[in-house]
Amino acid sequence: MAKRVKFSTATLDGVSGKHNEMRAVPSRPGVRVECPGEGEEIAGTTYSFHIAAAPGTLGVEISIDQGEWLPCREALGLWWYDWTGFSKGGHQAAARAFVGEGIMASSSPRLFSAI
Repeated sequence: MAKRVKFSTATLDGVSGKHNEMRAVPSRPGVRVECPGEGEEIAGTTYSFHIAAAPGTLGVEISIDQGEWLPCREALGLWWYDWTGFSKGGHQAAARAFVGEGIMASSSPRLFSAI
């Protein structure tokens, strides 16, 4: 079983933020950004992120360019976030999954570009 660490303010996998008494579970692949792929170029006016999370996950959020955490929706065995209004250039996305009462797993940042 993974060791649970209690954070009041933390940096998890390069994404900073307040996690008010959340316990991070440093395990892989608890949650990960599936699409876009690392270094992938995306085009268009809307993009749907695909996020994989462990079975039984209670909720998933995504942070784009180290911004606020945004809720994702679950469908077809994945978690999704539809992104619009993005600018051209380099971006990064990270996800976090809530897997139990006050327990959270976080992904590594995924780097990609909008063209």
